[in-house]
Amino acid sequence: MQQIADAAGVSTTTVSHTISGKRPVNPATAARVRQLIEQFEYVPNSGAVRLQSGRSGVIALAVPDIAHWYFGRIARGVELAADAADYGLIVCSTVNADPRREKRYVNLLRTRAADGLVYTSSRSNTDIDDLVRHARTAPLVFADEAVPSLSEVPSVSSTLAEGARAAAAHLAALGHTRAVVIAGYPSLASTVERRDAFREFFPRALTLYGDFEHESGYAIVSDLLANGVTFTCIFAHNDLMALGAIRRLREEGLRVPEDVSVVGFDDVDVASLVSPGLTTVRKDLVETGRQAGKLLIAQLEGEPEVESVVLPVELIVRETTAPVAG
Repeated sequence: MQQIADAAGVSTTTVSHTISGKRPVNPATAARVRQLIEQFEYVPNSGAVRLQSGRSGVIALAVPDIAHWYFGRIARGVELAADAADYGLIVCSTVNADPRREKRYVNLLRTRAADGLVYTSSRSNTDIDDLVRHARTAPLVFADEAVPSLSEVPSVSSTLAEGARAAAAHLAALGHTRAVVIAGYPSLASTVERRDAFREFFPRALTLYGDFEHESGYAIVSDLLANGVTFTCIFAHNDLMALGAIRRLREEGLRVPEDVSVVGFDDVDVASLVSPGLTTVRKDLVETGRQAGKLLIAQLEGEPEVESVVLPVELIVRETTAPVAG
């Protein structure tokens, strides 16, 4: 920094202010300093910056499975927000809320290796009080899953109930009366929200619980067929379970949508590529992550009031739904 200051004919304080942006610097001087920074390939020492400011310039994202496409989309959104604000990002996999791993990542906050945490729930969102207690010294945001019992923690969620109602209204308008719901983990608030909203139109709908993977949709339909359950439509809480259900129906010789209509949730890339195209509720996962990152950075930048965000969803009607067979 001293070399850059000498070359630019300014003080090291001016160089520091140019880098941090915390104090105004004459535009021409700042341009000259930035040119020299590039010429010298100068990179601020992160340890020194942390000691001086108490901040790392890094945020963390905890997801259940870093390899899963769903959480990869959220991670992409958080990365966009971090990059726009010149923050680094650490992505941590909790392996479906393994307490040992979660404690390790919370310690990133306690040791100031990360300034704040975006947390995405997995199987349950009822056992995270310890996470919140340990993270009270640093900002925390919930992404994709609002937690009713922790309303003081900002979150980014979607209008899931509206999406479920739209799916139910669509199926009811097609004349369906016998519905099956292939839901997610029963402990998640989002599962309960979608299940109850769908039941407003189908109060007698049979609800069975899967794990959001393709095979659970397949297995649930296998059980329904083996037990002679009659139904004309399926509402799955994600597209993978919906596609698993369709695969099993086809093996049984049942046509989609002529014999059974199927609606999914999320609108993954493959939903528009399969044949027939999957009717589903579109949810913007990248925007979910981006908004969560923005909320976290807003707290770090000292904004006095950071409010939770609820993003809209949209029913996308394709070819897996049709009027109920006579």
